[in-house]
Amino acid sequence: MILDFQMNSLATVTQSGPGTWEIEMNAGDNLLHVTIFLEIKAPTLDIRRSEIRVKRDILGAIPDMSTSAEKLIGVRVGPGMTKIVRELVGGLEGSLWIADLVLEAMEMLVNAITVTELEKAALKGGEQIKASGDGPKIFLNDVVIGPEMIKVLGANPRLKDSCAAFQNID
Repeated sequence: MILDFQMNSLATVTQSGPGTWEIEMNAGDNLLHVTIFLEIKAPTLDIRRSEIRVKRDILGAIPDMSTSAEKLIGVRVGPGMTKIVRELVGGLEGSLWIADLVLEAMEMLVNAITVTELEKAALKGGEQIKASGDGPKIFLNDVVIGPEMIKVLGANPRLKDSCAAFQNID
């Protein structure tokens, strides 16, 4: 007997307008396929539009996710989002797998916002600073990050300390 099992996921983040991002997450395997769409607006980084579409569910394990998608509207990308999303999407009438996919999609937004700044840091050769504490840590200073990103941080305080590029920026 040959067992063939494949799982794929792809998240795409696009800036659809000034301060507006759209995230599309496609994930599936031989039994399930789900598409998640989120529209997130700055400066609060909250979800303005949400869709969860189950395209394939061979075993019938995923309940109707339309009400869970509606509950996501207003959830902010930032601290506490894991608990909130797991309660809203992965609760008793939901799916923890889909909740984890929604969280992954939200994390992709933070990655998309910070990638350009990390590329700038790599080009400028940011200084490595060792902080006291548990082992070596690398912080990118405001000179490497640049004044543009500091303005973005000022408008989006939820990004502060969310990744290496935004550590210790005041």
